Amino acid sequence: MATGARRVAPRFAWTVAAAAVLPLLPTLRAAFIYDDTTIIRGNTLLRGWDALARVWSAPYWPATGADVSGLYRPLHVAILALLWNVGGGAAWPFHLYALALHAVVAVAVWWLLRRGVGAFAAGLGALWFATHPLHVEAVASVANTSELLVTGCTIALTWLLVRRGTDDAARRGVASWPIAIACAVLTAAAVLSKESGLLALPVAALTAWGWDASSAGRPAHTLHGFGRLWLAGGAALVVALLARSVVLGAPVARVSIAAPGLDVLSPAERVAAMLSLWPRLGRMIVWPGLLAPYYGPTILPSQRGALAAVAVLAALALVAIAMVLARRGDRRPLVALGWIALTYLPASNLLTATGQLIADRTLFGATVGAALALAWAVDRVPRRFRVALVIVAALAIVRDALASARYAVVWSSHRTLWEQLVEVSPNEPRGYQLLGIDAGQRGDTARALPLLARAFAMEPSARRTRFEYGQLLYATGRYPQAAHVLAPLIVNEDVRREPQFVAMYLDAVGRAGGPDAVIAEGRPLLRSESAATAALYVGAAHEQRGRLSAADSVYVAGLRAAPRDSLLLAARASVERRLAPR
Repeated sequence: MATGARRVAPRFAWTVAAAAVLPLLPTLRAAFIYDDTTIIRGNTLLRGWDALARVWSAPYWPATGADVSGLYRPLHVAILALLWNVGGGAAWPFHLYALALHAVVAVAVWWLLRRGVGAFAAGLGALWFATHPLHVEAVASVANTSELLVTGCTIALTWLLVRRGTDDAARRGVASWPIAIACAVLTAAAVLSKESGLLALPVAALTAWGWDASSAGRPAHTLHGFGRLWLAGGAALVVALLARSVVLGAPVARVSIAAPGLDVLSPAERVAAMLSLWPRLGRMIVWPGLLAPYYGPTILPSQRGALAAVAVLAALALVAIAMVLARRGDRRPLVALGWIALTYLPASNLLTATGQLIADRTLFGATVGAALALAWAVDRVPRRFRVALVIVAALAIVRDALASARYAVVWSSHRTLWEQLVEVSPNEPRGYQLLGIDAGQRGDTARALPLLARAFAMEPSARRTRFEYGQLLYATGRYPQAAHVLAPLIVNEDVRREPQFVAMYLDAVGRAGGPDAVIAEGRPLLRSESAATAALYVGAAHEQRGRLSAADSVYVAGLRAAPRDSLLLAARASVERRLAPR
């Protein structure tokens, strides 16, 4: 029997890997999608083999830096740099890597399940995990594979912690130094892949403590005598956090990164709002419906207090049941709940506001916990209920595989992805904004204008929507509308530092209202970060009015800000020749 089991195990591992990969094969033909455009395609940090060293001294987001995101993921970025230089910047090696990593993690989950339940229950849980539609975002957008790295490191840590029976030092009641060092490496790898890796070692310890108990009577694993391991893991955490603080200049982001909708809530209101989303999160994990790459403030329910109270009571009831079962010797439900709660906690917005309300990718670890719960239920339910549960689980696997395949096609282009967002959240402006930007980039202004107009009408405070809409109005010759839409942006000092924007705005003002309008709008800018650009337009407006002395004074003011500006120098020389006596 043991020999037969050893023969079946490799074959079933390939089955799990295939189930994880086949529905997501459409992602192989995709270009760089969503965050990949910034993290990979537009990230000059990845260029050249010396990038493998450079990434360790740089924040995660290349365009915004430490002060905005407060993220540091050098191991993840180093892997992306390796793929970029091996593949010459092509997208397919990245997608191939993401698929392979997903397959490896799915097989690792199957190994983990098999330690605590029978082969059939473990196989069912592994297939459910492998085909889950929530995983599409974490695989199709390669920037999100950090979720897979953290989960893989956590399961590898669990494997180290349960090696007591095969390690001589462990048999004597202590962990060997090689195992302790390996634990330190995996702990650091998890933290340096994504911030949620901070909890990889606690989750692994909980799993090693509780998941090896079974109804067959195997004794629960203990973690006594592992002082070296905890010391090494703790030291790795300290080193990783120190590196983060050195690179970012602070242990956390120095400005708020709260997602839209959270930025206007007090801490108490934010917690209540997030707790009210737990029923939705539960549905996404157990029986996912339409998924999207972005969930905006429109998903927040109106009856938040009542839903939050129900969610908390349900969570407390589940924890209480798991605690009772643990006291009776079965710790597995507690482990499953621990995976769900602890892996989601960093992104839950309960401790602090993060950059998203909810996201498919942040539930990747939670689906491991759900797979553990499913496998435990199949292993333990009475026989008369087991058939029904297995049928439901089998139907869910087939349904999820088909849903994942469809969703993977959606993730193959920006246009299809933004169309999905509009379909899922028709009252959310971001979908119309992104669809409009995509249409504009493809030159389809007839489609882009109404989409951006709708997004702007729904959320006029969104700076990017205002900029993209105003820019498109300008490009299509709608100058009065462009000037009106772009005007509020000019008060921002970062915007005023962009010469191209200032030039576009003043040109739109001039085409709409003539030289006097340019003078009125441009005069305050002569004392700002955009003085040189403003001087060109205000001086030209004075020239149009025949005010050569005024134009000369404006050009002089501009040259004080940019003494070597060739356009200003030429404009002033022209005015001086006309002012010179004949």
